[in-house]
Amino acid sequence: MKRFFCVSLIVASVITSCRDLRRPDSYKTNVEIAYEEAWTKTLGEVDPEQTWENSSYVTVDIKGVGESEVKIYSLGQEKRSLLAETHVDSDASISFNMPQGLEKGISICVENEDGVQYRHLSKSSLSSGRASVNFAEAGTKAGTAISNANKAALTKPTLVNPLTGKRAKIYGYTNFPAWIWADMNEAIPENKSAVISKQITNFELQSNGIFYISTIYGATGNSSVEVGYYYYDKADPSNITFIPLIDALDADYYYDDLPGGVSKENALPKVEWLRNDTWQWTPANFCYYDQVDGMKGGNFTTRKGDDQFNTLSVHKFFGHEDPDKSTIAQIRGLTFQIDAPVGNMVGFYCKKPNQTPNHTTSSLNRNNYHAAAIKIYDGFRFIGLEDGTSTGQTEPDCNDIAFVMVSGNNGTLPGLLLPYIQDKDDDKYYNGDGTKTEEPKFDVATDGKDEQYEDLANKKQVWTLAFEDMSTIGDFDFNDVVLVIDPYSKTGVADVYLAATGGTLNSYIYYEDTLLGEAHQLLGSVENGKNVIANTYEQKYKMKKIYTIKLGNVAAEAAKFKVVAGNNVITFPKIGEVPKALCVAGLWSWPKESSRVDHSYPMFRDWGMDFNNEKFKDWYEKPDHDKIVKF
Repeated sequence: MKRFFCVSLIVASVITSCRDLRRPDSYKTNVEIAYEEAWTKTLGEVDPEQTWENSSYVTVDIKGVGESEVKIYSLGQEKRSLLAETHVDSDASISFNMPQGLEKGISICVENEDGVQYRHLSKSSLSSGRASVNFAEAGTKAGTAISNANKAALTKPTLVNPLTGKRAKIYGYTNFPAWIWADMNEAIPENKSAVISKQITNFELQSNGIFYISTIYGATGNSSVEVGYYYYDKADPSNITFIPLIDALDADYYYDDLPGGVSKENALPKVEWLRNDTWQWTPANFCYYDQVDGMKGGNFTTRKGDDQFNTLSVHKFFGHEDPDKSTIAQIRGLTFQIDAPVGNMVGFYCKKPNQTPNHTTSSLNRNNYHAAAIKIYDGFRFIGLEDGTSTGQTEPDCNDIAFVMVSGNNGTLPGLLLPYIQDKDDDKYYNGDGTKTEEPKFDVATDGKDEQYEDLANKKQVWTLAFEDMSTIGDFDFNDVVLVIDPYSKTGVADVYLAATGGTLNSYIYYEDTLLGEAHQLLGSVENGKNVIANTYEQKYKMKKIYTIKLGNVAAEAAKFKVVAGNNVITFPKIGEVPKALCVAGLWSWPKESSRVDHSYPMFRDWGMDFNNEKFKDWYEKPDHDKIVKF
């Protein structure tokens, strides 16, 4: 729950009566002139085409859908953002702001009674500001196939633990966007030791209740590999329950374990991909030997003989970094229910015949061998398992068999613990949020709920407004007043939060002609009756909600804000002007106190001088981490 700061907004009649905020555009104060001269001398001439906008306002026409929930996400980023969401009854047009730094475009997710379908649009297809996508191109066959496959899967048992008789439950298929294989290969890459590349290779989970995993990727050898999960009470770690899920390679498909053998009529592929030319679901297997002709990486003489290619080969041959050139429309993975007692430790294992299992926790492996990796990417948790024991520059790459953790079907993701990763000097544990503690703890950066930022971080696409009050000519730190716009796409409104006061001047925040209040008073950054610099070194004061606005084009809304600091009126720049305020995509990490914006973000200066250069568009995502404020 967010804690809101209630403010009685009293219009300061003395301020508004003594100062005409509607002065002619041609008029500049001595401070503004000095500020612009310092900017030009320090950061160079501003590109005359520079708009200082960090986004493009685009419209996507959605066709071929009935009553559906539509969500539009950023594509190809480690932390994806929800750009827009709405409920539609039929075809619709959706307008939203898209950050300019998105290299791969957007992903469109439509969910209705037929299941979930994805389409993607490349950045180039959105360059004109309008694009169209027709979900009817897939016909009803793809949607029906999703429902039928789920119904069939629910009747299938999994492998059985011969000692306990326990088995997992298959819970249908989960559909994923086509780019999940690209993300998988980027998150836990092939032929690169996960240890050397500093992946998280030693972890366990702590059950918060039922959750789900979906098989999504495999590129293993030519021998049988059993994959499953285990759990145990931390008070009795020797009493471990193992539950097998699938044989990853003996059969490219999942089979019922019927007496007397298997029946291909009952087969369910572990992974299927939907072609966007035929709109047919096609199986993909985990056998590395089953590569597309001409793509073999060695002298492979054996094939499974089922005329299906492995996931790595399908991704490389049929996929493409440019969504417009990919043959893959979407992917679906067989989904398993993971049911461990709440509070129990949970992990996964990978086992070849007559071999000790590889576990996700190194302490359970021989010689503390690392045999698994976990990565939070694009809204998913990827977990990759290693099937061998080789070590070196390329192994263990920990992605021979990989799956995705999902929290659907009323499940809840487990907490992520990083046990046994210790600093030998002080005998403390590293945590995923960068801290060290006496005991391993939840990785709150990816799993826990922080009440203050629950709706702001890595979910919706938020926007940051950063103002420079010009009280110190030339510091250009853009942290004197920092606002965050937090949109609610379905309702068309956005909450406005005050995040930092990096100056000491009385700074009055206006939205159009409405005075929202004095920044320090609103944030509470007043000590002993004096304004203080706040939240420009580290977080000291919580963000405060100060207003709610209707949200259309973010750039247009940002221009309605201004700050009056002392005798200085700070507004957003026009094209080609030196900026006194910036609108930046995301919950932007603003510069630390007195750190120039081009020092905190080394590409900023080049972007300001060369606006149309694509390689500078994502300047805001490439900071000097020692010179920015991290909440």
